[in-house]
Amino acid sequence: MIKTYSRRLLSPFVGVVQVAEMPEARALSLDGRNWEVQYTKVSEAQFRIQNPGVDPKLRFFLAATIENGTVKTRGRHPRVTSDPVCAAIDQLHAALSTARLPFDAADEHEYWLLDAAEGAPLALLQTCVVPGERDLLPRQPSWVAMPASQLAIPSAEGTDGFYVPPVNYRLERAVEQRAGSRPRANWLQPDCTGDVGPPRTLPPCLLREDWPNEEQRNLCERYINRLAPRLLMLHGLPRDTRRQLEIAACDHVFDVDRFHAVYPEVVDDGILKAARVEAKLRSRNSRDGS
Repeated sequence: MIKTYSRRLLSPFVGVVQVAEMPEARALSLDGRNWEVQYTKVSEAQFRIQNPGVDPKLRFFLAATIENGTVKTRGRHPRVTSDPVCAAIDQLHAALSTARLPFDAADEHEYWLLDAAEGAPLALLQTCVVPGERDLLPRQPSWVAMPASQLAIPSAEGTDGFYVPPVNYRLERAVEQRAGSRPRANWLQPDCTGDVGPPRTLPPCLLREDWPNEEQRNLCERYINRLAPRLLMLHGLPRDTRRQLEIAACDHVFDVDRFHAVYPEVVDDGILKAARVEAKLRSRNSRDGS
């Protein structure tokens, strides 16, 4: 039997990964079109015994990719072309060819960095599908932004010839300062209740947006706007938040075109369709001009 679900890919947050899983194999995709098929012969329980404290995800090896519906054998593992591996690849390929995306979210338990002053949720650090994943968390909770090399955000300030660190890392520093010299984190659930304390409201974009000064608010806003095409993959966004993210996402049409297949909901289909058309036209013009 093949189990399907989705989970947020952290840390940093880069999107929501779609997962089709069998006991010995799984397929993963960030965009719903291109899949990585992985295989293992070692059970998770056995792997945990043999490798205590090591992420059980590392027990898998790359077996194949599925690119726009076509299977391509990958990897150098000696068992890539064995009968069990090939059979698993075929099963996953068949299931994915008729699957309805995106898959339901399964990572309901959330690990949040807390604001030092108020103890309120500040930034999402990690999630888990099963309780055992909690054991893999680092001792020192800290939030990291998506690297500037993968998520470029132009600097809005005049530099006058001086180096200004990217928005990503300046925001990272602001979160670090707000978390305090002794950062704390807590497990929270969708009903906003934690392991201890009263119910709290969770930031819908996975990062608190009310900052004490204009510079920090600007950094946060620019980061979230640039991340918008990926944040639209999230399940359960408030409708107004999703609408704002759709507007921001249209400044990055290639990302919208890449990820739109795994958006669980759309508020304004017209502007997203326009963004996808623009992406295709720009791609075609680029090819014609080369």
